[in-house]
Amino acid sequence: MSTRTELLKLLSENSGIYLSGQKIGESLGVSRNAVWKAMQQLRDEGYQIESRSRVGYRLKAKSNMLSQDSVAGDLRFPCELKIFDTVDSTNAVAKTLRPGNRPILVIANKQTAGRGRLGRSFASPAGTGLYMTVALRPDFALDKALYVTMAAAVAVCHAVESVAGVKARIKWVNDIFCSGKKVCGILTEAQSNFETGRIDTLIIGIGVNCFPGNLPEELQDIAGCLSPRRNSFSRGKLAAEIYNELMESLSALQSKSFLREYRNRCFILGKNILVHPNLNGVSIRARAIDIDDNGGLVVEYMEGRKSRQIETLTTGEVSVRIEP
Repeated sequence: MSTRTELLKLLSENSGIYLSGQKIGESLGVSRNAVWKAMQQLRDEGYQIESRSRVGYRLKAKSNMLSQDSVAGDLRFPCELKIFDTVDSTNAVAKTLRPGNRPILVIANKQTAGRGRLGRSFASPAGTGLYMTVALRPDFALDKALYVTMAAAVAVCHAVESVAGVKARIKWVNDIFCSGKKVCGILTEAQSNFETGRIDTLIIGIGVNCFPGNLPEELQDIAGCLSPRRNSFSRGKLAAEIYNELMESLSALQSKSFLREYRNRCFILGKNILVHPNLNGVSIRARAIDIDDNGGLVVEYMEGRKSRQIETLTTGEVSVRIEP
């Protein structure tokens, strides 16, 4: 366990209480210089740590930490709640667990190997984002899993608007945008039993950029965050509300009642887009027309051998880019 992680654990266990640098060093078995470096790292990640000369350091009681207390009080549906400071991926953690009658909600402050669709990495800096996965045993067949990501997208929009107070839109199929930039990605995975044709475990991963953070340079023009001001809302409350809305959306999966709102929030409809059918640099210009009742994106090609042809694209086959 790193000095940073051990220090965060010690401060969390003594929240609101000043601890001297010497006492911290003795408790962790490290030098005061190592304590200071770890303290600076936590501050850079967004943790609110107060210091008082000749007294010591303390984690501010109202610090925007992800903890049992900051999440559990706002949950309206039962779940098994597991919160971590750092994991490789909340989806990876969820896959090692076996949900029973209650879903399992895994939340992390930081991911070291966050993943998006099609094997892409998902930047997950500490202190500024929310990384969560819901693992559950669904009561529907494998073919219904196609709608889960869409239902989750609508749920995230509701939660973001309720907690952060910003308008959220959807880019087909799994990205949430605010003010023209991506603020959230959703990755749905299923562990299936092909003999019964049912899903044993459904894994729904959701990553949200809450506040300004240390995103890679190549994402600066693409990715945004819900609020430009650090700690303007509770990440714990947002996590709870996303879970609440997700449970409500999944209850409507059979009726597909969420599809109408999904269409209304999907901002690429009626726009010229670039379709990458082979998931490479080769693209085809098309116009996004509609989303059908199965969740497919209906497009009309504007060039190439399919020019003026209408086709329905399904998840996993394409990467869509809005034409500049």
